[in-house]
Amino acid sequence: MIRSLLSVLAIIAMASAFTPQPSTPLTTLRTTPSSTTQIYQLGGEPERKALTRDTEPDDFFVTNTDKMSDEEKLPIAIMGLVGISAPFILGLIALYAAK
Repeated sequence: MIRSLLSVLAIIAMASAFTPQPSTPLTTLRTTPSSTTQIYQLGGEPERKALTRDTEPDDFFVTNTDKMSDEEKLPIAIMGLVGISAPFILGLIALYAAK
């Protein structure tokens, strides 16, 4: 009986060790209003300056990448393909070199 009680207490203690603890007390946290956040994608310009009722149908789902021509998007696609396939090619080279 005592052994099972000790094992249950040990399990509870181990399980409580994995609960997240706040790094700072909640009373010291203060949120300040953030300034306008600008999200930049591949270019140096923000996604949109302002969405108005007049431009909503045309600009709502348009990103900077959508505005690029196909010639401007080609290097991005090539970098993606090389980035995905390069680890596999290097792994095959390493496997054949290890023989």
